[in-house]
Amino acid sequence: MSATRLIWYFGGSLGLLLIVTSIGGIFTYVFRKLFADFGQRLGPNRVGPYGVLQLVADGIKLFTKEDIVPARAERRGFLLAPYLTFIPAVLAFSPIPFGQGLLLTDVRVGLILIFAITALAPLGELMAGWASNNKYSMLGGLRAAAMDVSYEIPLLISALAVILLAGSTSTAQIVEKQAHLWYFLPQLLGLFVFLVTLIGKVGVLPFDLPEAESELVTGYTTEYSGMRFAFFYLTVFANVFFIAAITVMLYFGGWLGPFGLNLPGPLSFIWFFAKAGVLVFVVFWIWNSLPRVRIDQFLNINWKLLFPLSLANLVLTALLVLTGVIH
Repeated sequence: MSATRLIWYFGGSLGLLLIVTSIGGIFTYVFRKLFADFGQRLGPNRVGPYGVLQLVADGIKLFTKEDIVPARAERRGFLLAPYLTFIPAVLAFSPIPFGQGLLLTDVRVGLILIFAITALAPLGELMAGWASNNKYSMLGGLRAAAMDVSYEIPLLISALAVILLAGSTSTAQIVEKQAHLWYFLPQLLGLFVFLVTLIGKVGVLPFDLPEAESELVTGYTTEYSGMRFAFFYLTVFANVFFIAAITVMLYFGGWLGPFGLNLPGPLSFIWFFAKAGVLVFVVFWIWNSLPRVRIDQFLNINWKLLFPLSLANLVLTALLVLTGVIH
């Protein structure tokens, strides 16, 4: 590999890491402000104008807090687990095109690569629960694994319907194929299943069962402090943006504007982030509005509702493609 290509990959990877961590950090402030607005409260308002420096204050607090490892924890697994959840969350963004030509990894199997990377995250959650040597943490890790295995199936089937429409697993080509028709129109059912399963996979309300305060005392993160704790929550908020980004890419035309109002290459990211911002608001709205479901209800929703709907959507999509209604 040439030195220029190596420098390009290093710089791109570092840039992606900074973007994802920045988004994750900023969303902690945005979430608290929206949470306060929904509850008719003020939210952060003491540190800086409108509380915008609360993020800096939180960062200083987390950096300076003692990094505690429980005496009977499995030390190596305990220390490694936060990175096993955070690194896949960052890598999953590499094949997503934020604009025309603005993606770090342009491969023909980009969509498959995304789902392969995200499948690694539950290993970190399960490891955190097991290595903590805490029954609540262990139950939280097991719940995370069970949820991920269950919801991964209708999620992938919904994405497969989009692959049928586009005739490609390349993320850039999937966006380009939507130049005349955004896929949310023929895929309303698939979009519903995809969005619900992705929220369930990420594990935010109403599906935050691995860390449910009422019965698991924050679950697999119970024994963590300082920056290791922060890595878990940066991952959660980065995943909120991931939900929005991949949904925009698959169903809402990516960097393409509505009615052919496209922006030139370097500015095409504006449409992408505008659409993603709307979807982030929707996810936060759901997070702040709906009550938590029980674990048995959660699994029933998946296997008795979302899984059959995803299969029905896939069959319907295949028929539309075979009959030439959509091509």
